[in-house]
Amino acid sequence: MTQRKIIGFAVTLPVTLIAALLIWAVIQNDGNPGGLAVNQTLGEQRVSAQPGADFELQSIDGDEMVRLSDMRGKIVLVDFWSSWCPPCRQESPALKAAYDDFRDQGVEFVGIAIWDVDSETRKFRDAFELEYPIVIDSRGGVAVDWGVVGLPEKFFVDREGRVVKKYAGPMTRDRIGLELRAILDASPTATLP
Repeated sequence: MTQRKIIGFAVTLPVTLIAALLIWAVIQNDGNPGGLAVNQTLGEQRVSAQPGADFELQSIDGDEMVRLSDMRGKIVLVDFWSSWCPPCRQESPALKAAYDDFRDQGVEFVGIAIWDVDSETRKFRDAFELEYPIVIDSRGGVAVDWGVVGLPEKFFVDREGRVVKKYAGPMTRDRIGLELRAILDASPTATLP
């Protein structure tokens, strides 16, 4: 075998094997080659009303610690996102608008940026004029505790601290509003501890 044939074979064999592997993967997934998200199931996810894992994370500006337990008595939307996530960028105007709609009704939002860089998170917050608390979960520990499998994911927490709704993927302002109104209507007004 000449050196030219050996090089040709050494290049052709791996390319052929990779192509065969990709074709096999598409066949195994009923023609769906996959996607960018880890979680391919979008929309409302099943939850059993249980307490959300408490967290204590520093605000993006470093001026305060944000704890879920400090928000007891309020309805809380916990949003897991990252500045590098295209669906998170798409959803940000809806989150800002929904927060503006509900912030005076006993509702709080917390944005938890996971696996992100502080400076990029600040740029994102400023670009979308987000006014609710933004915290950093740089190692993803809180995301793991909450069972996050894709971005963005939102958890709706009632006044007693129980997770009552979970959504995977971006939501519209109207959809966020419908969910918050339903929780507000179903939840008796509680006094803050």
